[in-house]
Amino acid sequence: MEKATRDYYKVLLTSQTGKGKTFSMKNMDPDTFGLINVENKPLPFKNKFKYHKRPETVKEVFDTMIEYGNNPEIEAMGIDSFSAFTDLVVTEAREKFTGWDVWTDYNAKIYLFLKLLKKLKKEVFVTAHYEILGIEGAPEKRVKVKGKEFEGVIEKEFTIVLFGDSKTDGNNSPEYFFNLRQDGTSSKCPPDIFGTGISKIPNDCKYIYDSIIKFVS
Repeated sequence: MEKATRDYYKVLLTSQTGKGKTFSMKNMDPDTFGLINVENKPLPFKNKFKYHKRPETVKEVFDTMIEYGNNPEIEAMGIDSFSAFTDLVVTEAREKFTGWDVWTDYNAKIYLFLKLLKKLKKEVFVTAHYEILGIEGAPEKRVKVKGKEFEGVIEKEFTIVLFGDSKTDGNNSPEYFFNLRQDGTSSKCPPDIFGTGISKIPNDCKYIYDSIIKFVS
């Protein structure tokens, strides 16, 4: 019997600034995790990754995605962040075009990013910020984009969408976590990956990655 094709999960980690999206990557294997730091900023933990690039152009982002995707040593990838990528795309588009041509180029680059992301045969964690949109008459937190073509629909390109949040305990120590299901958000996750009835998980990409690998094994 032919072995079933392995599924690869693309995980969207979204929240506002300071809720631990980037920090969640801290425990990923330093030798097999490839980080694409589009934010081009210091990490909130000691940089230990063998594969860590800070692309400065849209082409460099795409080239690094392809490079990491083809590298057999890299088992999983992180892109920090989709929000910084969209900023880069629109900045370059405005340098080359005017009027509607800016958004034509922008939409083409976002489409190419999502298409390339799906082709990567590895788990990929993508961070992003959100905005509040009116979805079917109700306010809902959705990934923030520029322009209208991709507004409110980025999440459909991901199998897992997690919302980062935090709370403070009695000692004023913050606890960071991801919500699997939360009203007013576009969060979603196959229930069998983390277990039925689970609505909150640790702020840890390693925990997420290990759970996915166990699920697909």
